Amino acid sequence: MKKYDVVVIGAGPAGYEAALKVAGAGKKTLLIDRIKENIGGVCLNVGCIPTKNYLESAIFLSRVPYFENCGVSLEVNGFNFEQLKDKTTALVKEIRSGVVWMLDQAKVELLYGSANFLDANTIQVADEKIGFDKCIIATGSYARELPQLPFDSKKILSSTNIFELKSLPKSIAIVGGGPIGCEFATFFNALGVEVTLLVRGERLLSKEDEELSKALLRAFKKKDIKVLTLTTVSKYEIENGGIKLFINSQEDEFLECEVVLNASGRIPYTKGLNLENVNIKQDKRGFIEVTPSFESSQENIYAIGDCINTPAFAHTAYAEARITAQNIINNTNKTNSHITPTAVFTNPAIASCGINETQAKEKGIEVNIKKVYFKVNAKAKIHGDDSGFVKIITKADSGVILGACIIGVEATEIIHEMIIAIEKQLTTKEIDEIIHVHPSVCEIMRY
Repeated sequence: MKKYDVVVIGAGPAGYEAALKVAGAGKKTLLIDRIKENIGGVCLNVGCIPTKNYLESAIFLSRVPYFENCGVSLEVNGFNFEQLKDKTTALVKEIRSGVVWMLDQAKVELLYGSANFLDANTIQVADEKIGFDKCIIATGSYARELPQLPFDSKKILSSTNIFELKSLPKSIAIVGGGPIGCEFATFFNALGVEVTLLVRGERLLSKEDEELSKALLRAFKKKDIKVLTLTTVSKYEIENGGIKLFINSQEDEFLECEVVLNASGRIPYTKGLNLENVNIKQDKRGFIEVTPSFESSQENIYAIGDCINTPAFAHTAYAEARITAQNIINNTNKTNSHITPTAVFTNPAIASCGINETQAKEKGIEVNIKKVYFKVNAKAKIHGDDSGFVKIITKADSGVILGACIIGVEATEIIHEMIIAIEKQLTTKEIDEIIHVHPSVCEIMRY
């Protein structure tokens, strides 16, 4: 039986980052995933990277009219969806090969197959038993299926098999008003698809600042994206080459479209691991329970990424991987004390960090609100999009920045200045004194 210092199960952002770090410190490391094409995880293969590549093309297309007004002669003869798919596939393969190269350079051994625990120091992959001192579970998550709307890979799609579409539909219903649903609404709308968003709650992006949610709703309505809030699907029928959804809504009783994307959430991927063999605890939703230093109830087995109940972002997974690797290398119990930003790559884009206005009120913190609109920013106008705003929450007595949220051009880039400000407890006065490049979108922070 082979034995390793560290075995990592799952080769997504959390898994491969952790493997690189522990192997780089001289630990004999094995990284396991089911197939080679899974390296990079959901993020690389069917999540962050392909979605954002799709969105980049769609958003570029939506800005063509502005640049034509600036004198640029463009002839747009439709959109070649198949070519976008091919380019995205090539991009994913290129990045994946880079990850594999890094793992090879770090001397991380790779093994393909499904892993399950035999005991607290042994796993099995196919017919092979493997021993370990430490193990990191980084198995990620998968799309949640609704009982009344089961995936069929043809008419009812998940955020995974949406990339298998061979051509653009004429109409699409998207179930779910979270980041995934809103990003795909942006993409399909920009390419001329009739989009309807079905949202279970009262607003889009329920975890974001309420003003941001309202601003995104207004932007969507301007783009003719139909948003139905307080809406659920009760059943469906396939008819006339399309699908008919029967819905509980304040506006309609049913909705007809060509395809449906169910983007109503994700489930931690832990099935088949036989966690009961090592007494690893899970919560009622299936997330592995961990300490603040990412140890499971079995102290030599850690869990990170989407299989635990922390913000489901690749950047969160990377951070958890680095912290866990250091804890293993140095035998420490460090925790994630850093600010986690959120980012939604809609048009307009959204980003936030720290606490929002509602959360401040719930905590009983006296705050001041500073808000500035992109209409005063020259570079936003040059980009052809001066919609949206920046909202900063500061402590009333000191001016220390507690949180920020942004909706508008380059929001997912300029949020980084606010992350640093919150972590270093800077005030708005100190931000104002920083010399920002002019013209730049980022200089809106000093207004």
